[in-house]
Amino acid sequence: MQRRREEGKALAGVAALLALLVAAGGGNYIRNLQADEASEARRPFHRYEQEDLVSLRDAYQQELDGLQRRYESAKAGRTRLGGNDRMMDEAVADFERVRAQSDGLRELGTEVAEREARIRDIEAELSARAEMGEGWQAHLRRIIRI
Repeated sequence: MQRRREEGKALAGVAALLALLVAAGGGNYIRNLQADEASEARRPFHRYEQEDLVSLRDAYQQELDGLQRRYESAKAGRTRLGGNDRMMDEAVADFERVRAQSDGLRELGTEVAEREARIRDIEAELSARAEMGEGWQAHLRRIIRI
């Protein structure tokens, strides 16, 4: 009889410990789930599917490659203003031509920078997803992450 009582107490202790672990894991899961959801809301591409993100990144990269080639070509073909020995109307025309060329170069540079920034945002989303894991890995991480 004494032995059964001791076994019952040990079993009750194990059950209490198990209940405590389940409650702690559940609380930890909820806390981490809320943190993950708050983190997702700050990421601009959190609603996209993984495959769509990869396709979008590849499309931006192709567009960026073309823009960079055009930008480098425009930089290499840039003209400078001539000397002071010309007539005023020729100098003004030269200035306008160089200014228009510089404006185009600046616009191309802005487009290159925008594409690079967008690719960085997509890469950040992909790495955040890789860090979180998917499926059961994400659930397990939320339970055990402190």
